Amino acid sequence: MALSRKKATTIALDPEDDRLLSRAARERGVSRSEFVRQHLALVLEQYRRHPKPKSAGIVRGLTERGDERELFAHRRCSGRTEPDRILREYPGTHA
Repeated sequence: MALSRKKATTIALDPEDDRLLSRAARERGVSRSEFVRQHLALVLEQYRRHPKPKSAGIVRGLTERGDERELFAHRRCSGRTEPDRILREYPGTHA
């Protein structure tokens, strides 16, 4: 990476961190500076502004809704819902 468009920054490291940085960069096959740049970029990614994704049009394109009860069919036990079971097992926990 050319430094022509980069700004130099100095950081102070503890001796142990300095040794670990050298080792990590050597194992990755990059310079210490490149190692710091690569990993700093990963950390800073969370602070970048990202455009909101556009809708894929899936919701607008639905012409027919499915039966939502299918989503919760596995929660039923002998005709009663999961909340009914919880209320039976733990009386006095509801308002």
